[in-house]
Amino acid sequence: VTNKPRGSFTVTEYRQLLQAAKRSIGQRIAIKTSIGSKRGRDLVDRYAVVSQDLYWLIRFMVNGFMRPSDIKFLQHQHVTVIRAKHIYLRLNLPETKKHDKPIVTLQPAVHVYERLLAWQVSQGYGKPTDYVFLPEQQNRDLVLETYRWQFTWTQQQAGIGRNAANGQSRTLYSLRHSSMTFRLLYGRRVDLLTLARNARTS
Repeated sequence: VTNKPRGSFTVTEYRQLLQAAKRSIGQRIAIKTSIGSKRGRDLVDRYAVVSQDLYWLIRFMVNGFMRPSDIKFLQHQHVTVIRAKHIYLRLNLPETKKHDKPIVTLQPAVHVYERLLAWQVSQGYGKPTDYVFLPEQQNRDLVLETYRWQFTWTQQQAGIGRNAANGQSRTLYSLRHSSMTFRLLYGRRVDLLTLARNARTS
């Protein structure tokens, strides 16, 4: 078996990404970052602006173990806030890659979700069938493309290279890989099988 681990971020780089995302809210992305899109210049001009959602997305993914493709279809009706002995979100996502079990997030994801929900309610969204991220964008295929533009721009602003130490490129998907890597490094003897199942992966 040839191991080709995906690129991930260090804790320091993760913090730099968050700082850059927060600083960049509302900034227009340089056209050269996204002009390669087949969708045309008009769409680039309309959506190549760093949204407030990106900052929350980065934090949510690193504390939520999801694939970027899950972000497209995550609605508020899929999210349950659990406040018991432990505080977390239970995500009952639609089936992906033959996995249909709920995902349990870390506690910081609860704060992120509640802040994001409060913001969306103030903008007229937040209903059960509204999407959690970029709810105003009904073309859900465009959601990940938009976030990729914004994420690439944010990496540049944070001074973080596209490639990790192992030579693998780092993309939006690297947030999921970072999520699992952080749990292995700092998760207090987390059980590997439990982690894999919770992340809907083998």
